[in-house]
Formats: sequence, structure tokens, C-alpha cells
Amino acid sequence: MSKILLIGTGPIFGPDVTFFSGQAHRSWHFARALAEEGHKLHILILQVEGDARKDPSQPALIPGERDGLIYFTVNAADPTEILSILTEEENLHSPDVIVAVNVNAAWLAAQLPTWAPFWADLYGHLMGEAQAKCARDQDDSLLRHFWRRQRIILRRADRLSTVSYRQKLATLGELGTIGRLNRFTIKYPFISVIPSAASEEYLQLPNTGYSHEFRGKLFPVNAFALLWSGGFNTWTDPVTLAAALSLAMEQDPNIHLVVTGGVIKGHDEQTFVQFAREMERTGFGDRCHYLGWIEGAKVLKLYQDCDLGLCLDALVYESVFGARTRLTNMMAAGLPVLTTVCTEITEEIAEHRLGYTVAPGDVHGYADAILRARRNPAERREIAARARSYTAKHFSYRETARPLLSWLRSPSLAPDNAHKQARFPRAQSPADVALNPLEEEAMLLERHDVSELVRQARDFERIRRSFPYRVAKALKKLLGR
Repeated sequence: MSKILLIGTGPIFGPDVTFFSGQAHRSWHFARALAEEGHKLHILILQVEGDARKDPSQPALIPGERDGLIYFTVNAADPTEILSILTEEENLHSPDVIVAVNVNAAWLAAQLPTWAPFWADLYGHLMGEAQAKCARDQDDSLLRHFWRRQRIILRRADRLSTVSYRQKLATLGELGTIGRLNRFTIKYPFISVIPSAASEEYLQLPNTGYSHEFRGKLFPVNAFALLWSGGFNTWTDPVTLAAALSLAMEQDPNIHLVVTGGVIKGHDEQTFVQFAREMERTGFGDRCHYLGWIEGAKVLKLYQDCDLGLCLDALVYESVFGARTRLTNMMAAGLPVLTTVCTEITEEIAEHRLGYTVAPGDVHGYADAILRARRNPAERREIAARARSYTAKHFSYRETARPLLSWLRSPSLAPDNAHKQARFPRAQSPADVALNPLEEEAMLLERHDVSELVRQARDFERIRRSFPYRVAKALKKLLGR
């Protein structure tokens, strides 16, 4: 068994935790799968970027525990300080392997001065996410920020995991642009697909015999309660969602919507607001119940009290390459789902009849699906039972993590990184050296600001064209120097 430094994104789910995302679920997914396999873990959890805070009264690593697994939350917000803490921990524990879960953890792990074999999990296609955010903000300047992170991960990683097969192909293309598809890796399996797993707390929810915490209190006892659970991210189509819900509510006065999450602080604070305004504009805002980011224990109760879980994506590249953890967890909980078909998980839902599905942008189709689910309780129960059984079989922690567990039986450097180690024994990390021109170019861009290089080149060109420079050059030629 391996000694593993696992770096992930938090917070770790618990009854009192309010903000938790697919990234946090993914970190626990990997931790549990590795622990169940018997590996020795040192788990470091990063705070949510954009909402991270340093507490001066706490140590650099704040201990926590869940289900017998000890983890440490990094008490820092500045990336330089976080990297310093991670470096100290890597030196102290000398792990056999480093596993970084999610891009926010992997781009820091990729900078550690170590030759330990490194598995980087790319949970979602970063540049697809970047495109969606730039479109939402109407500002492309963030593209460089996202690509800098992706590039250093791709340059350093020995193995990678993606959340879908389409993302795997996109990532292989990115590897080619920075020189990793080279003569040493011609037959090397760089990337494995690890789908989103169903979280155990949802799989364990009872279908009967529970008390109603929201039904009859937040919304009427006889309401047909729709649930949106999680953030309204940049790939959500708020206008289509509001139009479809308004159309369905117009035809059935018992339909209510419950929203947990909503605004994603520091990332997308516009999409949810746009949706809420649309519902007010159409006159159905009074049947929408916005709870914000509530405690995990209450979220589980809400899953039991609602009738249909919702997901609606715009047809953008993030949706094509990404996944939807909320759908996996809804199905695991026995809550029937309605979703647009964009991501690979939604294609699987459509193929195996695990939920109600419609095409993206189809307002009438989405409204009709809500009404169909409302009028057919027996069909809903049948769909939910089939989906829950399918999810338990195919989306457990261990089943989805099989590629990583297999690699950990004999972890090693990627072939080109192994060649670097032999050729450059004094280098501190594979990311410090290059084997080909594309790698050299990528390394140069990592170490220097492109806009500054362009400015310096322009300044030099102006100097070369100036009269004093030309006189000096002529004198040098005349004097034979």
C-alpha cells in the first residue's frame, strides 16, 4: 500500500456545513476510495477559493475528522502561503505518491519541488468553464488566468483523470499543445475517466418513515415541489429555466420551486439573480422559495420532501465536457430528476430511462416534462427506483475510482518525466526542465508575463529605430567593433 499525500478542495460535507460543491464531494470521493483500499493518507483540504480566510488564532493546519478519517484544513488564503504549507508537508511526510483532486488543488500540487509520482484530477473542463465565465462577465481577460493553471498541471502530471470521455479527448489535445505528446509517451495511457460518484449520505437516505421538515411548512402539503439544489453556475440557462417553470406554474397552481444554494460567491453572482428577477417578472416569484446555502442535514431532509429534482444547462462547451454531481446525488437519494441532455451523465440518464430528459433550450418540452411528472406519480416512483439502483451499482466511490486504484498498485512517473529525472538529476521537479521546443515555450510562458515580454520587445524596437542607436551602430561598424 502507498503513502499518499491527498490534496483536495473543501469543505468536507457534514450536518452543519452550509456551502459544499461538486469539488468538495469529489475530494471526499477520492479520500474514501483510497482509504477503503488500505492506503495511508495524509489529507490536506483547501478552503473554497474566493471565500478563503486565514484565522490568525488557528494553526496552519486545522484538524478535522469524518468517519474515522483525519484531515487538515489549510488555514491560508494566499496561494503563495498555501504552497509554502504544502511544500513543508510534502517534505515532512515524504509521500510515495501525490494525488490532487480538482484543478484548484492540482495547480498548487504541480508546483511542489518533488519527483513523487503525481496524479492530477481535472474535475470538469477548465477552459470550458473559463469560456462560460468570460461570456457571463463579458470579459475575456480571465482566459489567461485559467490557462496558466491548466498548463502547469498538464506539464507536471504523471497521470490525469477527467470526469467524462469527451473531456478526456479535449485534455489530450491540450497535452499535445505543450509537448507532452512526444516520442516518450507514444503508447502511454495519460488519462483515465473517473465519473462523479454518488455520495454515501444520499444513498443511505430512507424512502419512507421520515418526518416532513419542509412540506406543510415551507410549501403546502399538497404542493408538487421542484428542487434546485446547488449553485446557479455560468453554464445554467436562467431565462429558459424561468420561462419553463412559469409556463408549468401557470397550468398547475400546486407547483412550487425550492432552491438551495443560488449565488456562487466570488465566481458567479449574476446567474441566480437573473433567474429570480425573471420569476418575479412573470408573476410566479411567490411560489419560489429561496433558502440559500443551508446546512447539509437540512439538504438531505429537503431531498426527501421534494417531488422532482431539476437541472437545466445551456448548450455550451462546459456542458459538453463536464458532469453534474447534483444529478448523481438526486438519483442516489431516490429523487426523480428532470434534466436537459448536454453532459455525458445526462446522456446516460436518457439512454437508461433514469429520469425525464429534454433538449437544451426547449421551454415547452421542459414545462411539459414537469407536468407529466406531476400527473404520473407511479411513473415517477418507477423511474426513481430504477435510477437509485443504477446509481448504487455504477457510481459508488470504489467503482468509479477503479482506474486510480489500479495505478496505485504500481505508481510511476510518466515516461517523459522519468527521462527528465535521468537526464536532469539536479532538477527539483519534472516541471523545472523541458525535453522539446513546445515544453520550452510553455515553461517560458509560465515564468514570464507575456504582456511584459511584448512591452520589452516593443521598447527595444523603438530604441533600435532611434537616431542615437543608429549613430552608435554606425560608429561601431566604422571602428570595426
